[in-house]
Amino acid sequence: MDPYTTGYMIFTLIMVLLIGGFVVTFPVLRRLGRLLEEHIRDRSENRLDRGELARIQDDLSRIDETLETFRHQLELTRERQDFVEELMARPAARRLESGAGARPPDASAAE
Repeated sequence: MDPYTTGYMIFTLIMVLLIGGFVVTFPVLRRLGRLLEEHIRDRSENRLDRGELARIQDDLSRIDETLETFRHQLELTRERQDFVEELMARPAARRLESGAGARPPDASAAE
């Protein structure tokens, strides 16, 4: 047998195996690469989401504290308003009971 013939057969066999292997494995490896990229992207997004989630929770706790402060201040204002309305209603009722309601308040200051 000719030594060149054996070389041509080995070369042809290697080329067929390389091309066949490339044709068969390329789609599989491409899909595997996409899956790995998606996995890496999901992991990096989750890390950002965790940090962002912590920031949002801090913001929400500050908002909750602020709302609680406003709620407390509103309750104090409501109590003060009720107290002032009660005080203002008492003298008017006393003046009406005593008959002094017909007298203007400037007349008492002039005397």
